Amino acid sequence: MVFYINKQAVEIKTKFESAPLTSPNEACAAIGMLCKIYGLAIPQKREMVSGMKEDLRAAVKALPVPSEFAAKIMSLLDGYYKDDPVTDEIYELLVYSYNQQK
Repeated sequence: MVFYINKQAVEIKTKFESAPLTSPNEACAAIGMLCKIYGLAIPQKREMVSGMKEDLRAAVKALPVPSEFAAKIMSLLDGYYKDDPVTDEIYELLVYSYNQQK
């Protein structure tokens, strides 16, 4: 898997009104990006994307939204409704996206 393409896809989709996340790769890249933007640690791997989303939502619930970019990524992630497994490779993508996020 080419990690940067998935992170880049999320970044590009924030610029459009209706460009949904289409894979667990993009969803986990978004989670990694959001964790870094919010100043959180790299999240623990869960079995399913839904578990990763729930953990993120709980961690940021009381925090202010740090930027419009973060709000757009969160909106994209909220719209991702599939519940896919988080493989080791997809989790590595999440870590990559976290580490590459400025």
